[in-house]
Amino acid sequence: MTVGIVGLGLIGGSIGLALREPGRKIIGFDPNSASAKTAFDRGCIDAFADLSEVSKADIVFIAVPPKHVVATLIAVTAMKNPETVVTDCTSVKAEVVEWADRAAEPNFVIGHPMAGHERTGAAFASAWLFRGAKWILCPLNSTALSAVKKVESLITIMGSSLVSMDPHAHDREIALVSHLPHALAGVLVQLADGPHQVDVTGGSWKDLTRVGGVDPALWTQIFVANRVEISKAIDETQEKLAELKAHLDNNEYDGVWAFFAHSRNAKERSG
Repeated sequence: MTVGIVGLGLIGGSIGLALREPGRKIIGFDPNSASAKTAFDRGCIDAFADLSEVSKADIVFIAVPPKHVVATLIAVTAMKNPETVVTDCTSVKAEVVEWADRAAEPNFVIGHPMAGHERTGAAFASAWLFRGAKWILCPLNSTALSAVKKVESLITIMGSSLVSMDPHAHDREIALVSHLPHALAGVLVQLADGPHQVDVTGGSWKDLTRVGGVDPALWTQIFVANRVEISKAIDETQEKLAELKAHLDNNEYDGVWAFFAHSRNAKERSG
């Protein structure tokens, strides 16, 4: 089997490392020659190839930044073999779903690995990035079952667990569980920015702010692409914080207790 990867950053490079096995050839394309060289030097791919060759692999993973996904899908599907399966990895699906509905390409599978790192680029790629992570697939009515099965088989090899989701619900869910936490981490590190006499941070700070130093270019694209759902999530966050603030301003012990009891119960339900 030949696996093609378009976009050789953290996700694309990690896919290459995770799928390296005898009998499986990994070829990659990236318009940034420095990114491509890093991926090759780290063993993420067996060989560079131009986009037309990568598009004709048995399966092609599209791992480019959000603003380039649809244009890349159009290019790859125009050049691919009829039996080539294509799947994307972007975390925002509205434009991808709109394109896929129009294209009705049976061998395209909407996908999104729920894995990442606060650092970007193939220099930080890892064969273990996807192990234990969820990998969302959003097949449409036009998606061939054989294409879904092909993508699922490689996702399983990479150690991820499969989640099937309605593509139209994807962006709302991801705004809450992935995009909003990045915004909150950014707020926290900005509030704490400045000179301190002593470092008193603990485990909770490290847990909550791990993604506070992400790549601004990438996350600006993600937030702008999912701006409607993220804006709704921020509104809901402000409402919750305003309720808690009112309890504090009014010295309402029971209200603060109820806030944390609700949080504990919700956490127990979610796992």
